[in-house]
Amino acid sequence: MLVSVLLIDDEALVRTGFRHALEEDADVVVVGDTARAAEGLLLAQRHRPHVVITADVTAIARLRTCAAGGVIMLAVENTDEQLHRVLNDGARGFLLKRSSREELLAAVRAVARGHAYLCAEVTGRLLDRFEIVPPSEEADRGLGLLSDRERQVLVKMARGRSNDEIARELYLTCATVKSHVSHILAKLGQPNRMHAALLAQRMGLLTRTG
Repeated sequence: MLVSVLLIDDEALVRTGFRHALEEDADVVVVGDTARAAEGLLLAQRHRPHVVITADVTAIARLRTCAAGGVIMLAVENTDEQLHRVLNDGARGFLLKRSSREELLAAVRAVARGHAYLCAEVTGRLLDRFEIVPPSEEADRGLGLLSDRERQVLVKMARGRSNDEIARELYLTCATVKSHVSHILAKLGQPNRMHAALLAQRMGLLTRTG
């Protein structure tokens, strides 16, 4: 699936950096970028991209009607107030401007498929608050039980890949991927793949793996 993306941010360096990071992936095409929300809305109406990434919180409600997958908010700070506002306005993703390229691509892929995505810094804070995952020592022990292949599968999960996509990228059968996922959940003591993926993000597995 070729994912089309529109960028809206008033900082030219941010737009340039994000465009470069996205276009390094053969499955992503940037259909436009602009500093102004009004122009961004016109571009969104013209191109109907899968994903719109915007730093303008006031434009989310209008932009979401033009994006096939959804809108990702690009923020400077990680605050409850802003997160609550953008999610209420219909954003499907939340990234910080300091988010990694891996997180950027994972968010774009997830939102393009109609899923939600919160960057690791946000999910880590939420998980700490609700105590969804075990303490770091227990998590480290669980990660240490994974085989190299299981760790590769977990990283793919954390980056928003489906079982079919993981199978293609790692040259495995879907049945093998499902087996790996079951073993991963058992070793990490997690109830489902979402919790396992969030744990991988929280523990910094994406940055360790590159």
